[in-house]
Amino acid sequence: MEKTVRSPKEWLREIDVTIEPERLRTKLEDLLVEYQTKAVVPGFRVGKVPRAVLERRLGDKLQSAAAEELIEDAIREVLADDSVKPVNQPRFTNMEITPDKTIKFQLSYEAIPDFQLKEYVGLALKRQVPTGFEAEFERRLQELREKCATFKPVSRPAREHDFVVVDYKTYLGDAEAGKPRSNVMMELGDPMNTPEANTALVGTRPGDERTATSTFPPDHSDNALAGKTFTCEFTVRDVKERILPEINEEFATDLGFESMDKLRIEINESILVDRKRLERNGLKNQAFDILTAEHQFEPPESWVESSLDRLRTQYDLPEDNSTREKLVPVAQKWAKFDCIVARIAEKEGITVTEEELKQQAEEVAEESKRPVEEVGSMLGSTVYKNQLLREKILKLVVDKANVA
Repeated sequence: MEKTVRSPKEWLREIDVTIEPERLRTKLEDLLVEYQTKAVVPGFRVGKVPRAVLERRLGDKLQSAAAEELIEDAIREVLADDSVKPVNQPRFTNMEITPDKTIKFQLSYEAIPDFQLKEYVGLALKRQVPTGFEAEFERRLQELREKCATFKPVSRPAREHDFVVVDYKTYLGDAEAGKPRSNVMMELGDPMNTPEANTALVGTRPGDERTATSTFPPDHSDNALAGKTFTCEFTVRDVKERILPEINEEFATDLGFESMDKLRIEINESILVDRKRLERNGLKNQAFDILTAEHQFEPPESWVESSLDRLRTQYDLPEDNSTREKLVPVAQKWAKFDCIVARIAEKEGITVTEEELKQQAEEVAEESKRPVEEVGSMLGSTVYKNQLLREKILKLVVDKANVA
């Protein structure tokens, strides 16, 4: 077997493979002998079919079967000999069998580029301590008040920050879009509503009907709706005022705490835990940025595409050219980081074990109240294993960093 190796890109291997005609002739001979012992042909006993008859009946099929076996063997041999390991499924193209029985084909696959791994131990990272503790405490306390709020019907017209219960239909032009909605509670002034809806519903009472016409933004995620005008027809069912509870001992006990002091301690501790996590994530982000900036190479195309798919799924983004153009630089950075992670993991002997995956599945199942078998099948995917490996490498780098 002969081979010629090319690397048109630093992440791409193309290997022209030539299999000598003698190997195909020998394989054809072996297959003919094998088929002669078991072929069933009308007019002949099993094992007594003449060779010429078999050759006429099998023809090109016999040659294709022999070539397929030889190509599979050749691919295994080429990959075993090559020090550059594939990161995607190798594929062969341009297969040709010449008249003299020489087999030629091209094998191609992607690989992690052969780059020099920069120093990753002792990175200079800066601890970013969040500020505004008191403001965060008040925000969380207010969230608890809002969760415990009650809603009291009012006889006056609706005003800003009241809640209206409405039925509504939506129209694009003259056509109704989607299903009618019933008993939807809306806070007037909420930025999640369109400004036109907020304005139209101020001053309403139960039984009133209002119409609000708005326009989708030109950069709306759904291209079919971008820039389109839509109309909502509302029927007001009720107007309610939100009553927030007083912050006192009764408020704390209603939430399950022994006292207001215990509630304050719980909020303080939750803020500290979250800030510790944010601080740690900030260090990880710095390490990510430093490592990807210091290494200059082009990552494998399939890894860039995989990162693109992950980003689109994670942020629920559409598959259009505009979104792709914005995401490609981010996806390339993540794909590059995955190459760096693979090299560090290889050097440090770090892997993701089945025991770690099992433990993670049990924790996620407990948190999400889902069967561990369902979670386990998801976490067993290559995507999740790669994510867990990223986390292990980032932990290593941050733990060994010089943090100021």
